[in-house]
Amino acid sequence: MNPVTPGVSASNPPMPLRRRGPRGVQLEEVVEAADALLARGLKPTIERVRQHLGGGSPNTISPLLDEWFVALSARLAGVPTPVEDDLPTELRSAWHHAKHEARTLAHQALQAERLALEEDQAKLRADQTALIAREAQWAGAQAVLKRTLAETHDASEAQRSQLAATQKELADLRRRAAQETDTLREEVAQLRQGNESLRGEHARLTEAHEAAWRQERERLQAREAAHEKRFLVDVDRARQSVKALEADMAKEKKRRVQLEDASGAERASLGAALQEARGVERELRKELQAQAVVLSRAQVNCQALDEKIGAIGRALAEERIAHRAARTALAQALAAVGQRIGKRPPKRGAGAG
Repeated sequence: MNPVTPGVSASNPPMPLRRRGPRGVQLEEVVEAADALLARGLKPTIERVRQHLGGGSPNTISPLLDEWFVALSARLAGVPTPVEDDLPTELRSAWHHAKHEARTLAHQALQAERLALEEDQAKLRADQTALIAREAQWAGAQAVLKRTLAETHDASEAQRSQLAATQKELADLRRRAAQETDTLREEVAQLRQGNESLRGEHARLTEAHEAAWRQERERLQAREAAHEKRFLVDVDRARQSVKALEADMAKEKKRRVQLEDASGAERASLGAALQEARGVERELRKELQAQAVVLSRAQVNCQALDEKIGAIGRALAEERIAHRAARTALAQALAAVGQRIGKRPPKRGAGAG
């Protein structure tokens, strides 16, 4: 064996840097990357070397990493990597055998790493496929969500427009209801004013009718009292006349009895006086009959007056009935106005507002 190269530590012999891999990846770069990974406590693998180098083909890195593994045992033992040309002839076969064994072990380790890498790549491809499917699903869901949001926005805008129209219609209804309420209030005020006018007019007419009825009744009562008084005076006068006549007749009869035995001239005179008395009696009877006619007329007038008073009373009763009917109609009109006001839609809050 050759001695250690001067200036190089025996514990860290230099690696033979005689080869360059294809596609630009150099052996010293792979060695440096593997040493760096090993210094960090990581097992140098093809993928980790590629990540450390920032690229490179696994087929290029694999044989270079095999050579690093072959030289690693000698480097760890502090033995410099032997050069095949410097070995004795009897050791070359042993060196080839050790090199073959090291390569075999390294190849097996690399194969295992390659299989693990292929599994990782397959898993990565499956994950990528799942991710693509998930992204497609997410894109579909996002499209559905966007479409739903658009539909929701359109529906919201439609509802807002409908709400604005409804609010405008409600405002119009409230304004019309307020106008109708004011109109109804004015109508009610006019009806009340008309009712007060009707009541005043009715009271005035009733008072006038009652005053006229009282005056007519007083006039008729005075007339009836005057007729009755005059009739009583006439009757009393007639009675007095009859009494006087009866007294005269009694006197005459007494006198006739006394003078019965008188002369015929006196009898004739008495007969004439008797005839005259009978004429006076007839006149008195006629006067009594006339007084009876006057009394009958007075009774007829009293009856007519009673009928007139009854007619006035019936007219007053009819006016009272008409007044009650007017009050009932006015109350019904007020109730109908109240119902119309109560049945109008709210301007939504009375029983709410």
